[in-house]
Amino acid sequence: MAAILMANVDFNEAANPSLRRVTYPIPQFFLSRGLPLDVENAYLRSIARRIRHKSIKTVAEHLREFTVWRIDMKKELWDLSNDDLDYFIDAQCSYVRPNGKRLAWNTVNSRAGTVHRFLMWCQLNGHCQDIVLETMPNVGAGTKIKYKVKGHPSRKLEEPVRFLMMDKAIALIQAIEELSSAKRPEAVRNGLIAKLMLQCGLRISEAVSFPLRDLPEIRPEGHSTPARIVGKGDKPRVVLIPNRLLADLWEYRDLTRQSILERLTDKASRDVSSSEGLFISQKGEKISANWVEKIFAKVGSRIKVKAVPHALRHTFGTYHYLHNKDLLLLSKLMGHSSVETTEKFYVHIAKLVSHTSDYEEFQAEVDRKCLEART
Repeated sequence: MAAILMANVDFNEAANPSLRRVTYPIPQFFLSRGLPLDVENAYLRSIARRIRHKSIKTVAEHLREFTVWRIDMKKELWDLSNDDLDYFIDAQCSYVRPNGKRLAWNTVNSRAGTVHRFLMWCQLNGHCQDIVLETMPNVGAGTKIKYKVKGHPSRKLEEPVRFLMMDKAIALIQAIEELSSAKRPEAVRNGLIAKLMLQCGLRISEAVSFPLRDLPEIRPEGHSTPARIVGKGDKPRVVLIPNRLLADLWEYRDLTRQSILERLTDKASRDVSSSEGLFISQKGEKISANWVEKIFAKVGSRIKVKAVPHALRHTFGTYHYLHNKDLLLLSKLMGHSSVETTEKFYVHIAKLVSHTSDYEEFQAEVDRKCLEART
């Protein structure tokens, strides 16, 4: 098997100004004897200008898989044909891991898509002019057909829950805190992030990146305190934070968060780049939305609730309308551009929840009457 080395190269002093603007090292390929793979490297540099670091790492891994296969098959780029792409897809569909399991459909499809986009770029740049590629959707469909023919059809995707009854939402937050209970600071932080989504209707991105400067002082005269949020599309809005939750946020800010920063300052004179955000990791770094999504997935599997973080925002919107019936206020709190959007998402579900609640109360009353009749 061909050996291809992958190194992360920093281009912040490159002659090309657009390359200098890439803020992360770009993966580059080299053969074992040190020779660079010029075409593959040029492709990675070209897409690095428009995609994120995490995405290009995935593309690089998939492209290396294809390049190893191509070299082992003794195929040059300029000599590739449509049949060669089919052979590569067949190889992915037939591959069996050392543990006896085949590749997942999503993995096969993702690798095929990466290779297809790379070959289209090669065609446009004169590296394999004889290849005639179909559009991406056709390639994806063809890959799926091959995958099914090989005897391991794709798994049915489970639709995540987008709304939770309140008792389920509370149980989810409790489970999130219990999952992190071994590390008390993380348990407090994770629970507060989830509560901001459930009790204030924040999006996951708004909760994890809540600015420290926007944490308001508690207004004791009411139940909640207004707070400024900059949401989707950089649109500012005002949300209401319950005072009990706001007190917990200030406690986290003054005690837990401050102790992390002091520990890092004592350990090393490092710059904590996330000091402007309310929530930080034990290393003083920003909390990512992707990280929170993984926490939800892990907790959801434990309590048998397949829920994405956004479900807490939907739960807030539904129950707010159920109790207040004020569509205009809810639209403003959710940051929707129109009342119609708010109505579309929450009114129907709120009516169903209301009916369910009334029906359960009715059945409970019937049960009580029946019990009284027997006694």
